Amino acid sequence: MTLSAGARAQLAYLLRGARALLLDFDGPVAHLFAGHPAPDVADAVRHFATVRGIDLSKVHTSDPLVLLRAAYRHSPDSGRDVEAHVIEHETRAAAVAQPTPGAHELIRTAASAGHHVLVVSNNSERAIRTYLARHDLTDHVAHIIGRPFGHPEQMKPDPHLLRAALDIARAAPADAVFIGDSITDAIAGTAAAVPCIGYATDPERAEGLTDADALAVVDDMHILAVALRA
Repeated sequence: MTLSAGARAQLAYLLRGARALLLDFDGPVAHLFAGHPAPDVADAVRHFATVRGIDLSKVHTSDPLVLLRAAYRHSPDSGRDVEAHVIEHETRAAAVAQPTPGAHELIRTAASAGHHVLVVSNNSERAIRTYLARHDLTDHVAHIIGRPFGHPEQMKPDPHLLRAALDIARAAPADAVFIGDSITDAIAGTAAAVPCIGYATDPERAEGLTDADALAVVDDMHILAVALRA
């Protein structure tokens, strides 16, 4: 993606002015299910649920988190059982996940410049910690705000996780910037009044992020690291 001088200046302004840098995990930091594919995980979760008398056969999705929400609609006990199983798969996936090019550079650059780096994700904290430890990033990330166990209603697009991140960082929304790769991220950012930068390598998704009020959209995380150093 070729950015105009004005777009580059806007990114630099957003990033350098943000005391707290909030990052979604799956997408902007890593391709979580690159080595442990999400459709395979979804099939495993369906089987796990079926054995326990939870019928998820009519939930047509390859997204394990959609199945997790459906299990909680069945009953809280069912949801907790399925969520524990999803966490196991997320953690296995994190052990072989592929880094998003430029993401580690951005995290290290931001941390070294004194920014408060937080990962804010619908994925489990355990999986995120596993990934960060693998790549020697633990000391560069101040906090992880992952999916609260037993509370799928607090996942994005609900702004709960972003507001929790702001509280932990003791930052006002205007003192933060959130980088996400989905429309639900942009919706959560808007609801929490946090400026949102979208990350998308697909033009259709990029358009969706723009329509959802992302202030800027990039297709390469290196661009953000460069903008932060500018």
